[in-house]
Amino acid sequence: MSKRILIADDDDDALAGLAHLLTAMGYEVALAGNGAQAVEVAAQFAPDVVILDLGMPMVDGLAAARELRLLPHGHSMMLVALTGWGQPQHREMTLDAGFDVHLVKPIAADQLQFILSMTQP
Repeated sequence: MSKRILIADDDDDALAGLAHLLTAMGYEVALAGNGAQAVEVAAQFAPDVVILDLGMPMVDGLAAARELRLLPHGHSMMLVALTGWGQPQHREMTLDAGFDVHLVKPIAADQLQFILSMTQP
């Protein structure tokens, strides 16, 4: 069984590119265009991993992460921040919001594969 990965990003090109990469790697992928949609999709899709951009409209990635942790399976998901925000205060914000990993865009495919290998399918 492959890992289920939810990607949330308001940049359509970034979303499509990452989805294409992860699908090619053999993962089952679901997409969301903002944080509110990510929480909605996660409730139904039950992902193993959620990759969230931080700077999204409506509900940003930080607020979405807090809501995701409240879902019945929220504590078993790996939450990955994938963002352009890489300063120490941003890393502290993601940790406080419940993220497991903070990655700065752009990310290399092998780095992403390594991070994803740390979760159970």
